[in-house]
Amino acid sequence: MAKPSPLTWLPLLDRALETEIGIGFKVGGVERTYFRNTLYEARKACATPERYANLVMFLPGGDYTDEVWICNKEVELNDASPT
Repeated sequence: MAKPSPLTWLPLLDRALETEIGIGFKVGGVERTYFRNTLYEARKACATPERYANLVMFLPGGDYTDEVWICNKEVELNDASPT
């Protein structure tokens, strides 16, 4: 089977950029460590890697052992406490 180009996964990175914190998704049929590394390859191989410099891809534990998360390194949350 042919291996897809890492650039195939750039829409996932774009989607994570559109959110305040990031995205998480389930991975099946492949080791999630391999898939996370492929996301880093996509970032490195694209025409504008600096666009994705603020993203980190990681593998959560606990109940999320079949997921990969792409999140912003820096997040500024508004104070939602009542006044």
